[in-house]
Parts: sequence; structure tokens; C-alpha cells
Amino acid sequence: MNQESEHFGISLRRARQKRALTLGEISSATKVPRSALELIEEGKLDGLPADVFVRGFIRSYARAVGVSELQPLAQFDKALRARSDAERAESALPVVDPTIAGTATHEEAEEAASSRRGLGLAVFVIVLLLIATITLSLLLRHPPPSGEGLSQLAPTPASSDVDVDDTSGA
Repeated sequence: MNQESEHFGISLRRARQKRALTLGEISSATKVPRSALELIEEGKLDGLPADVFVRGFIRSYARAVGVSELQPLAQFDKALRARSDAERAESALPVVDPTIAGTATHEEAEEAASSRRGLGLAVFVIVLLLIATITLSLLLRHPPPSGEGLSQLAPTPASSDVDVDDTSGA
């Protein structure tokens, strides 16, 4: 395998093995978690923390094994570019619903229709329960006992009791 096709962790692993150091010793010396060092040696980007931390881990690892950090960092940057290019290319692909495109299998189409029917049934049941609840609450409402809820104000005399227009003369 030539250096162009190697990932960023291979040269670090070789240098560590050349010095007969274990990952545990590198982890103790650099204060980098052993799991991160294993992922770096394997060249796996998934599972590693943010890129800025990984660059620091690579620098510390390279110093601990006595090699230049430039090559592993350049290979790490190349791996990051390749990953972002792949993600960009994947996100640019159109997403086609197989039920619309006609490429869905019969089972997939039935499953989609079944889930839509189930959702419709759930909405229907909820609406029906709301209507029943409102209807029952209206039917079971008791009118207040007689006299309750009437005004507590004293009654005013009716206008027919008082003779306002007295024309009998005095």
C-alpha cells in the first residue's frame, strides 16, 4: 500500500509499533482516550469527536511516537474532504417515494395503504369520542335548583303600584 492510498492512522500505528509502544502507553502519555486512538489507527472518522479535537489527538500521537504530524494531518484533512464530498453527492440525489414511482413491491404498497387507513381510523375515533363527550356533557347537565342563582338584590316596587299621575285635584 503506498502513502497516497493510506489513511491517516497507518503511519502513526507503524511508528508506535516500531517504538514497541502500546496504545495504553500512548493514551497515558497523550491523555487521549484509548478508544479514540484505536479509531484513529483504523482511519475511522465515525465515532471520533469534533474534527478540531481529532487534529489535536493526531498531533499529540505523532509527538509521542516521534514522527512529523504533517503527513497524518494532511491525510486526515483528505479523509474529511472525501467524506464531505460523499455526503454532498448523496444529499444531491433525488429522493423518490417508491409508491409514487411505481417501483414499490405489492407488499410495500399494501403496507403504505394500511398505515394510511390506520391513521384515518385513529382520527375518526378521536373525533367520535370528542363528539360523544360533548353530547353527554350537555345531556347530563342538571339545571340549578329553583331559586338558586337568582339575583340577591331587593325587589323594586312595580310601577303599577305607584300612581304617578294624580289628577283628582286637591
